[in-house]
Amino acid sequence: MTPAQRTPQQRDRRFARVRHVTQAIFLGSCATSALFVGYAADAAHVTTTVPVTTNPTTTSEVTTTAPRTTTTVHERTTTTTDPSSATTVRTTPTTVKKVTPTTAYTPPTTVPVTTTTVCSSTPSGRVICY
Repeated sequence: MTPAQRTPQQRDRRFARVRHVTQAIFLGSCATSALFVGYAADAAHVTTTVPVTTNPTTTSEVTTTAPRTTTTVHERTTTTTDPSSATTVRTTPTTVKKVTPTTAYTPPTTVPVTTTTVCSSTPSGRVICY
């Protein structure tokens, strides 16, 4: 018994079905990969910590005394005319003290950069360090 021969149209439909299934699998795997990469990047971003080591250093503290400025506002009389009545407003002298903020300069500290040396050996016994 020989199998029945397929017509060219049947063959084209079958290839089209296989192509569509393959395309759907590919697009689904791309979308899943993109979602996983986004999740992994977000999870790694939240939990990543960088250890900081500092060497004991002596720092000198600089204290700055800021000058004070005193401003005096003199008394003045202002007359305002209201259609219903005339009102005179008196103001009292005001003294304003301005204080410049003081800041202490702390010089930056330098931390030595340490790198590790990695050595590997070849099967012939040669050692390579970098």
